[in-house]
Amino acid sequence: MTTKTYTVEEKYNIIFESLSTNQPITEICRKYGISPSTYQIWKEQFLTGARSGLEGKARKNPYVKQVEELKATIADLAIANDALKKIQQGRKR
Repeated sequence: MTTKTYTVEEKYNIIFESLSTNQPITEICRKYGISPSTYQIWKEQFLTGARSGLEGKARKNPYVKQVEELKATIADLAIANDALKKIQQGRKR
């Protein structure tokens, strides 16, 4: 038996339908071929995401800090490289 993979849009529509209608969850689950436990997981993920969206904090990319550190390292290395080039040119004269 193969299991269907649902897109984010499909999951959103299922959860939204359940929250905006008076249909029992078991009926919605049967309609879309999902288990009530799967529905509960999706609903919790949906509500958690909605909560964090309402906090007003912009989602930060987890790599932003690393990128900033790497940029600083590159800048330091560029300065050191320029200094070494000047020293090397001074020795050639």
